[in-house]
Formats: sequence, structure tokens, C-alpha cells
Amino acid sequence: MSTRLRPLLVGLAVAVLLPLAGCGGNEYDAYCGDLKRHQKEMSEMIDSASSSALLSNLSMMHDLADKAPKDLADEWQTFVGALDHLERALKDAGVKPSEFQDGKPPAGLSAADRQAIVDAADAITTDEVAQAANGIEQEGRDVCKVNLGL
Repeated sequence: MSTRLRPLLVGLAVAVLLPLAGCGGNEYDAYCGDLKRHQKEMSEMIDSASSSALLSNLSMMHDLADKAPKDLADEWQTFVGALDHLERALKDAGVKPSEFQDGKPPAGLSAADRQAIVDAADAITTDEVAQAANGIEQEGRDVCKVNLGL
């Protein structure tokens, strides 16, 4: 290797590796701190049998999404976007998740509203949303040392 090329390659390696070594840095500090602060709430939300557990914590998840590092922005957008879609479908139909008993919609719900809610609920279970949740959890474990249980 030429002596002129070696400093260039070393400089390139440093430029590439420094951001990786700094993963615990600025953009992760606030995010990891919030993940740790909300760990109990997240765990209770996931363990809850309540049909409204995710939606009642949507504000918290939006706050986490807003503080998420750039490499998780797409995952958070996919995850909270699916929940926003369900919340909108329920709101448009004028019903609350708690009104669904044993998975059955409340009486008087129109077929169109019922279908919109079913479609929004189905969207939450797609591979894309599951992969986003897995990515969020993996980063939480690996970088922030927080197990979310998504």
C-alpha cells in the first residue's frame, strides 16, 4: 500500500467508525432515557388484556417516536402510524375500543365503519408493523439496554 494512500484510508475508517462508536451519544441520550423512564408503562401496556391499552398509551409512543434516533424513525412511523390509523377509524365510527365485547362490535355500527375498523386492526398485525416493532425493541435492548417486550 502506498504511503500516500494509507493516511486517506485511516481517515476514512475513522470517519466511518466514529459515528458507530458514538451510538450512546447525543441523539440516543434523550431517547434511551425516555425508554427507561417508560419501561414500566410499556410493559404494562403489552401485558394488558385491555383492548384499549395501545391506544391509551399512544401519546407516550408518539413522544418516544419524536425522540427516536434517525435510524429508527421509519420503524416508529410505521408502528405509531398503524395505531393512529386504528384510532382514526374508531373515532370516525364514534366508538371506543372498550365498546367491543369479545371482539364483537357494538350494536348499531354501520357495515362501512365496521369494515374500516377491521381493516385498521388488521394493518397492525402486518409483517411490516411486526418488523418495525421488532426493530424498535432490538435497538432498545442493544443500544439502550431496555427490554420493551413489543
